[in-house]
Amino acid sequence: MSGSDQASAAGADVLIGAAAILDELRELGVIGETDNESSDLDKVYYIAKAKKLPIGRFGKSLIASRAKLRRAVLNLVS
Repeated sequence: MSGSDQASAAGADVLIGAAAILDELRELGVIGETDNESSDLDKVYYIAKAKKLPIGRFGKSLIASRAKLRRAVLNLVS
Protein backbone atom coordinates (compact mmCIF):
# COMPACT_ATOMS: atom_id res chain seq x y z
CA MET A 1 0.00 0.00 0.00
CA SER A 2 1.50 3.33 -1.01
CA GLY A 3 1.70 6.37 1.26
CA SER A 4 -1.29 8.10 -0.35
CA ASP A 5 -3.36 4.90 -0.14
CA GLN A 6 -2.56 4.62 3.56
CA ALA A 7 -3.48 8.26 4.11
CA SER A 8 -6.85 7.91 2.37
CA ALA A 9 -7.56 4.66 4.27
CA ALA A 10 -6.79 6.43 7.55
CA GLY A 11 -8.93 9.38 6.49
CA ALA A 12 -11.87 7.09 5.78
CA ASP A 13 -11.54 5.64 9.30
CA VAL A 14 -11.68 9.00 11.10
CA LEU A 15 -15.04 10.38 12.18
CA ILE A 16 -15.00 14.09 12.98
CA GLY A 17 -17.95 15.71 14.69
CA ALA A 18 -20.84 14.43 16.79
CA ALA A 19 -23.09 14.04 13.73
CA ALA A 20 -20.63 11.72 11.98
CA ILE A 21 -20.18 9.67 15.15
CA LEU A 22 -23.97 9.57 15.65
CA ASP A 23 -24.42 8.12 12.15
CA GLU A 24 -21.88 5.38 12.92
CA LEU A 25 -23.46 4.59 16.29
CA ARG A 26 -26.86 4.32 14.61
CA GLU A 27 -25.40 1.94 12.04
CA LEU A 28 -23.95 -0.16 14.87
CA GLY A 29 -27.30 -0.16 16.68
CA VAL A 30 -26.05 1.69 19.77
CA ILE A 31 -28.46 4.62 19.27
CA GLY A 32 -31.80 4.05 17.57
CA GLU A 33 -33.44 6.29 14.98
CA THR A 34 -35.55 9.04 16.53
CA ASP A 35 -37.09 12.29 15.37
CA ASN A 36 -35.16 14.30 17.95
CA GLU A 37 -31.71 14.87 16.44
CA SER A 38 -30.70 17.20 19.27
CA SER A 39 -31.40 14.55 21.90
CA ASP A 40 -29.44 11.98 19.92
CA LEU A 41 -26.45 14.32 19.68
CA ASP A 42 -26.68 14.84 23.44
CA LYS A 43 -26.38 11.06 23.81
CA VAL A 44 -23.17 11.09 21.76
CA TYR A 45 -21.72 13.85 23.97
CA TYR A 46 -22.73 11.89 27.08
CA ILE A 47 -21.09 8.70 25.78
CA ALA A 48 -17.91 10.67 25.06
CA LYS A 49 -17.86 12.45 28.44
CA ALA A 50 -18.56 9.24 30.37
CA LYS A 51 -15.84 7.46 28.35
CA LYS A 52 -18.23 4.63 27.53
CA LEU A 53 -16.73 4.30 24.02
CA PRO A 54 -13.43 5.45 22.48
CA ILE A 55 -14.52 8.97 21.52
CA GLY A 56 -12.13 11.84 22.05
CA ARG A 57 -11.91 15.55 21.42
CA PHE A 58 -10.00 17.47 18.78
CA GLY A 59 -10.38 21.10 19.78
CA LYS A 60 -14.11 21.66 20.14
CA SER A 61 -15.06 18.70 17.92
CA LEU A 62 -15.55 15.10 18.90
CA ILE A 63 -13.38 12.62 17.04
CA ALA A 64 -13.37 8.84 16.81
CA SER A 65 -11.96 5.97 14.81
CA ARG A 66 -14.60 3.94 12.99
CA ALA A 67 -12.61 0.73 13.53
CA LYS A 68 -12.11 1.35 17.27
CA LEU A 69 -15.81 2.15 17.74
CA ARG A 70 -16.81 -1.06 15.98
CA ARG A 71 -14.39 -3.11 18.09
CA ALA A 72 -15.56 -1.52 21.34
CA VAL A 73 -19.24 -2.12 20.52
CA LEU A 74 -18.55 -5.74 19.54
CA ASN A 75 -16.69 -6.25 22.83
CA LEU A 76 -19.65 -4.83 24.76
CA VAL A 77 -22.22 -7.10 23.12
CA SER A 78 -20.18 -10.30 23.10
